[in-house]
Amino acid sequence: MPRRKKLPDRVFLIAAAAAVLFISPGASAQGKVPPYPEALRCAALTNAAAKIGKGTPQESALFDHTIFWGMAASDAGRAAGKTAKVVEAEVARDGTAAEARLRAQDGATSAALAACVRQVPALNN
Repeated sequence: MPRRKKLPDRVFLIAAAAAVLFISPGASAQGKVPPYPEALRCAALTNAAAKIGKGTPQESALFDHTIFWGMAASDAGRAAGKTAKVVEAEVARDGTAAEARLRAQDGATSAALAACVRQVPALNN
């Protein structure tokens, strides 16, 4: 049997982002776009947590948090005059640093991640 071509993670990310938009109003849909520094910090933290949690039972919830904050960072970045490429690069850069701190079990980083997660609206499954 021929092997199926594996879809890139970006395809799944886009599909999930679209699903989140239809299921739950995001930060911009509620008219509450957070300031860019906050959205960037939370996008980086949730992205790092999702990388660490890949393959765990929490992977789905971590992915939802990443999508929410990624979209919030995009909206806030656009409002701050940043391009999508700049926002993506800043999230990746800050996410790499956050991942190292989370792996080291830094208490302040874990507390910041928890604060970001509390702000994610519940999805209506």
